[in-house]
Amino acid sequence: MEFKKRPFKRHERLNKEIKIILSDFILKGLDSPECGIVTISKVNVSRDLSNAKVYYTAINNLLSKEEISNILNKKSKFLKGIIGKQITSKHIPNITFYFDDSIEMYEKIDKMFLKINDR
Repeated sequence: MEFKKRPFKRHERLNKEIKIILSDFILKGLDSPECGIVTISKVNVSRDLSNAKVYYTAINNLLSKEEISNILNKKSKFLKGIIGKQITSKHIPNITFYFDDSIEMYEKIDKMFLKINDR
């Protein structure tokens, strides 16, 4: 009997599902207007499904990156419960939020290219 491999691994499918659930909650249920507009840019679930690193970006925020991370990380157990209600999985990963600074890096690189082109 041969078993066919699935095209995606379980943690990769869980990445997508968690991103959708957290994005929906933050859009509708985040009660901190000083955080501005928070979007989930990436989710990395470990292979053993025990931890999830959630990367976010914030626009029009009145708080620092660290303060927003603290607010989101304080709600991580609550969010784990929300994820557990919507996903049928034996293991729900622990969630940790990190600021995604890739947009800032893109802007720095773009400015450097503009300076090079001006010469």
